[in-house]
Amino acid sequence: MTDEQRVFLVIRCTSCERHFGSLRNDKSFLCPACGEHGEYPIVGRAKDGEDLRKRVSIANVPPELREEMKRKIKVDDYQDYQEDSASAPSLLKLLTNLVDEEGKLTLSTVQNELDRRGIVLPDAQELIDMAESQGLLLRDTTTEWKLLE
Repeated sequence: MTDEQRVFLVIRCTSCERHFGSLRNDKSFLCPACGEHGEYPIVGRAKDGEDLRKRVSIANVPPELREEMKRKIKVDDYQDYQEDSASAPSLLKLLTNLVDEEGKLTLSTVQNELDRRGIVLPDAQELIDMAESQGLLLRDTTTEWKLLE
């Protein structure tokens, strides 16, 4: 397997708040720092193993030292998980995976999944509003939307 075929992920443990890397795009991970197993948010991606190592190192540095560290190890465009947002295709996939057997979803379901993944922007209401304005969702009740296919 070549580096181009691998997925290099930066993951944040919600138990100990440490970051670690993974080459597998699993639903749950084992934190090497605290040993807890759970569904942790993917907070970044790297282009190769070296880039992954650098990104995990920077993520584990206190925020006030991060800029200096970035200059020293030459990592470009690192985004902290608190500023993390997702791409349009991944948000669409997120919505389609959340619909129930009737093709509906709720605001709380969407927000819970965004929180689980560590996605801050957009929030659930913004995402639903965007999808609704693009004709992807149709308001069914005051608390439910139907996915249009």
